[in-house]
Amino acid sequence: MKNLHFAIVGLAIALAGCSAKNVLKHDVIEKHVLTFEDLNAIQFYSSHDIVLTKYDPLKSNKNTEKGSLNVNVDKVVDQVMIKRGTKGRIVDDLGNEKYAVSFEPDESKVLVYGKQTQFGVYYLQALEWDNGRGKVQYGDQFYFTNAGADQFSLLFNINKSLKENREVRVAKGNKVK
Repeated sequence: MKNLHFAIVGLAIALAGCSAKNVLKHDVIEKHVLTFEDLNAIQFYSSHDIVLTKYDPLKSNKNTEKGSLNVNVDKVVDQVMIKRGTKGRIVDDLGNEKYAVSFEPDESKVLVYGKQTQFGVYYLQALEWDNGRGKVQYGDQFYFTNAGADQFSLLFNINKSLKENREVRVAKGNKVK
């Protein structure tokens, strides 16, 4: 009997603290009745490497020398890399099932994630999409995402524990007299 009691306690301890990264889905928000305050307190992670690229206007200088036209073009490229697994937090509820997520201490630099109808997953949103690359506003600048970014989502941990107090009593039987 004691072995059975210890087995049940052992199972409860083994299940306690189990954690796995999950994709943020609408049904999870509904199931656990998560408010913005709850979502703001959850640590989220980027599901993929996100590369934001901004190209500044080209600057060119020209000169003529020894009968040739010489053109020098300066191209400035600004990139922000958010590696897979980078910690982020929801900093604003934008309505229409969209959230602003910040992966940097400067919370004005956010990416928007919104619920897609298929499976209710919250995917990266953009102002416009072209072949899986999106145009997004990041801070006060506009950037283009890397290809496939339309399928990038948010991950988070769910810690599940099971606590069960069970008393097991073995009937001794009832002998006919």
